Amino acid sequence: MSKTRTIEHEDGRLEIVRVLSPDEMENWDRDAPLAYEKSIVWLEDTRRLDYVRVAEVTKATSRKGPLRWKGSGRVVGYSVLTRDAPRNPNAKTFTRRLFYLKVGDRDSDPYGEYQHSPPRHAVDPRTILPGIAGQPPMR
Repeated sequence: MSKTRTIEHEDGRLEIVRVLSPDEMENWDRDAPLAYEKSIVWLEDTRRLDYVRVAEVTKATSRKGPLRWKGSGRVVGYSVLTRDAPRNPNAKTFTRRLFYLKVGDRDSDPYGEYQHSPPRHAVDPRTILPGIAGQPPMR
């Protein structure tokens, strides 16, 4: 597993940056779906979240910066790509991960009417790192 460093931005964002060793660079699988992730930016404190939902945004116009989300719910984080991340061949866009929660997800009303098990494809945000998909939450 790669080493990481954490950057606390003045605006409250927390960025987890992947630091690749020379050995990791030599064995880097450029075809792996998450290979070009440089960092994960969290817009909220993930320590209080049981899980996040993950969306693959295939039409991102840039390698970094916030992603636009037209779905329901709120964005809690996104991935940033390396400078050499390739564009999607046909669309000339990039593929990045976006982390979000829907209204009614457990953090919105932890003890109320919406209390339920995590969604099937939910991921524990504490296990997400650049290049690492993450693990399902404890149920």
